[in-house]
Amino acid sequence: MRMYQLLVLLFGIVISFLPVPLNADPGKTLPPPTFDIPFDDIDPVIAQAELNGRIAAFLNRLQNHWGASPESLRRKVTGEIERDERETLVVAKDFADHGVLEGYDFREGSLIAGQYLVLQRPVNGLNEFIDYYRALKTSLTEHYGQPREDLIVWSNDLYQPLPDYWGVAVQLGHLRYAASWTTSDGLVTVELTGNHHSRLTIDYRSSASLEPSRNT
Repeated sequence: MRMYQLLVLLFGIVISFLPVPLNADPGKTLPPPTFDIPFDDIDPVIAQAELNGRIAAFLNRLQNHWGASPESLRRKVTGEIERDERETLVVAKDFADHGVLEGYDFREGSLIAGQYLVLQRPVNGLNEFIDYYRALKTSLTEHYGQPREDLIVWSNDLYQPLPDYWGVAVQLGHLRYAASWTTSDGLVTVELTGNHHSRLTIDYRSSASLEPSRNT
């Protein structure tokens, strides 16, 4: 229940990050994808490596501080604090002009779970977030082994024959990616979803968070 409440809180904060909606018109022929990339735009491979490094640091912070109090964790995080409550800490950051939210979930004063959200702002490339997802999945697989769950789900196959536009399918909510790994101390889940924008979510739950609360 606590993780559900954290999700609701994070999604509420997400509203301020949303870009202009993207609409699909199946009656029009799609042109080849073209982008106005700034001269000093970061190389995609470098961007993927940087994001993987940030997420690895986040996962390590969680793993090294399971059971920590909100006060002690607050001294470890950087960024703008969006929400600071007894059982929830949310920190805002950015990455490659995209929004980032780090969420920390506490039960009875102890850290039990966390979530890292990357929220699409500019469209630097139609498949940019798919590439982030794939690079992250590869990195986590190298670290944790093969995922216990590995999903690619089409709820609308409009763009399925057009791989160059799969990123549009994600933004419209037509396509979803998800993978999860069981670790020695919990569960790591990565998901790429969309609702007029792409959202990459990394969720890490400790073994304690997967157990029923003593107050329930």
